[in-house]
Amino acid sequence: MQENEQEQKWYLAAKYLTSGLDQEDQPEWEALKDDAQFQEEFARLRKHWHTFETLPYQQIDIADGWDAVWNRVKEKEKPQRKFSVPAFVRYAAMIVLTLVSSFLLWQWIGNTQSQSGAEDVLTTIEAPTGSTSVVTLPDHSKVWLNAGSKISFTKNYGITNRNINLEGEAFFDVIKREVAFQVHTQAQDITVLGTAFNVKAYSDDQKVVTTLVRGSLKVKPKASAAKEYLLKPGEKLALWKDKLRMGLPAGELQTQIDTEVETGWKDGWLAVRGESLDELARKIERLHDVKIIFETEQLKQYRFSGRIKQLSLEQVLKAMALTSPIDFVIQEKTVTLKENTSTRSKYRSLENVQTK
Repeated sequence: MQENEQEQKWYLAAKYLTSGLDQEDQPEWEALKDDAQFQEEFARLRKHWHTFETLPYQQIDIADGWDAVWNRVKEKEKPQRKFSVPAFVRYAAMIVLTLVSSFLLWQWIGNTQSQSGAEDVLTTIEAPTGSTSVVTLPDHSKVWLNAGSKISFTKNYGITNRNINLEGEAFFDVIKREVAFQVHTQAQDITVLGTAFNVKAYSDDQKVVTTLVRGSLKVKPKASAAKEYLLKPGEKLALWKDKLRMGLPAGELQTQIDTEVETGWKDGWLAVRGESLDELARKIERLHDVKIIFETEQLKQYRFSGRIKQLSLEQVLKAMALTSPIDFVIQEKTVTLKENTSTRSKYRSLENVQTK
């Protein structure tokens, strides 16, 4: 009977640490607060559990890991054993063994990156030009990285902070926690608790654009006199870098926007709304790892609205050529765009060319 009681205690502990307790479990869990020995052992287990939980790039299935623990502790002890193993050790051993390889790998990575202390060790995750990526952070928040983008965070992410440095474009789906989630770019600092938003902060773009899908955001431009912005869902804030450098009002807030245009890239869409061909070309360069050359400067003024699936480079360019008076030549990793004089007469204006 006593063994069954111990198993029930640690069964509840497992649920608490992994999937969370159900409503019917709460009374029994609350009653365990009076069990001093269990609380002491559980506190030790939780400390180590959270340490392992915050390791970057963890690909361990916690549910499967706990099943292994559970199967192990249900095995009967052999009769010849004359010593007793503390419950904390018996019930936690397999969790630690399951996670220790990730811990050692993380320690090795950390030691090779920096010798200046835990806070200075950075983990960097990158989506190279020509590809996109999605990653689950140690606190279980998810980040989609657009082509040519990267994020970095310290070893103590999820323990003492949830600070992310961003270069490029990323969509964040943030799990709500007591520790605020912060995103830092060269032009602004963003603070959230739990929300979904997109940040476009490429170093070669003239502006940094933040789009809120749900929740709320506080955006603080990196200028002493700049005001803070509190974004609501469906709002987009553009901060012009040159104005920030000169200490001028740099924010441009738009409301009731189509957030799918700003975030469609993470679902495989190339979406634009009134963007110039010059801006669209930069997106294509990053997505397909190519260099685009304009035969004439006038071509850069064509404007596009709509969305097309992110297919092959040639398919994307053919779709553009079918709906606008442009032509293209692909030579290895270089694309030359030129005006198609034979089809130009079909278009009355260089503005608002539609892609479908």
